[in-house]
Amino acid sequence: MNGTGTWTVNGTANWSASSGGAAGASAPGTADTATFDTASGGGLVTVNGDVAVQTITIGTFSNGTLDFSANNNNATLSLALSATGTHTRTFNMGNGLWTVQGFNNNTWDMTTVTNLTFNAGSSTLSFIPSTTPIGSIAFVGGGRSFNIVTHSGVTNQQALVISGSPTIATLTIMAPANVSFSVGTTTTISNAPSWVGTSANQFFIGSGSTTGVAKVVLSSPGGTAQWAAIRGLTITTNALTATNSFDLKGNTLVTITPPSAGGGARIVTG
Repeated sequence: MNGTGTWTVNGTANWSASSGGAAGASAPGTADTATFDTASGGGLVTVNGDVAVQTITIGTFSNGTLDFSANNNNATLSLALSATGTHTRTFNMGNGLWTVQGFNNNTWDMTTVTNLTFNAGSSTLSFIPSTTPIGSIAFVGGGRSFNIVTHSGVTNQQALVISGSPTIATLTIMAPANVSFSVGTTTTISNAPSWVGTSANQFFIGSGSTTGVAKVVLSSPGGTAQWAAIRGLTITTNALTATNSFDLKGNTLVTITPPSAGGGARIVTG
């Protein structure tokens, strides 16, 4: 983007086709990357319509603010969001729905959050599998706080891998699914989870390693899971109770009761 202004979905006043280029280019669409960098001039950029692009990148948006909270618009990203960097920048997600498709990259990249002011608002961040899945869906949380994070049902074994020790108010998993927490990180979940699968649609949750463990803090009591395969989770503060579930070992503060008779064969494991 070229200069302070409004991200007008159909406007050309503030967009250029290259970094530091002249204004007049069309606003980014579903085949484009929306880039905010040092040449964008900083300042406040507000959004006035729902956005659908491949990628948003703001890691070098020096002294800039990308604000979705003014109108609480929705955003659909077919590849990624990158906010990693060291420049002074602000990112407000607002209260809308953020839908991000997974691919073999840092799908949500906050690896380096130096000088980043981040506000998740009341947004929902929904990770869904790519139509041409490669690798995993990487959610790098950068130690920041998020409101609702969801991972939709997935039949192609594309895992959501959570790293960067985020705090998530509500983590929703829709089976069949695969959710892995990176070894050596601590993910905090504020609201008691209720992760529900079925005998035909089970899900995996646990460490992303067959040998290491991942730490998950459950801030509220009463966390439950049904029809889950659980491996390498060190739960702290409050226990997780899993019924009709499968103990893949290496778990702490997880009570697992197996199903009385079988179950389907659609457990997706890491």
